[in-house]
Amino acid sequence: MTLDGPSGILLRSSTVQTLAMALHELMTNAVKYGAIGQPAGRLDVRWTYEQPEETAEPWLHIDWRESGVTMPPQGASPTGTGQGRELIERALPYQLNARTCLEMGVEGVHCTISIPVSKRTGADRRDGV
Repeated sequence: MTLDGPSGILLRSSTVQTLAMALHELMTNAVKYGAIGQPAGRLDVRWTYEQPEETAEPWLHIDWRESGVTMPPQGASPTGTGQGRELIERALPYQLNARTCLEMGVEGVHCTISIPVSKRTGADRRDGV
């Protein structure tokens, strides 16, 4: 498993719970059916911080990518309730103004989540700004 991205990104308090639920759902499914639960599976989670021009909001981009996963045959019925997909594809955009994409690829799940974040960073907080 790879986790890679900058530290010190501050999330709005209204963002934390919903984003944590989405990441928990992705991890639970990775353990049960995906990259964490299969011997050849691999999980890479990377995030970047996009600092736009002064007038725009900064964004946190999260890229969740599973590989080496034996996926069910195309057209097979899903075994879950779909609540995780609903959370990622509908709740995050509605509640957090997020941009999301969730795909079941041939080697595993690929999910991207982009959310607006605080203009201040952890470094700003330490510097007393």
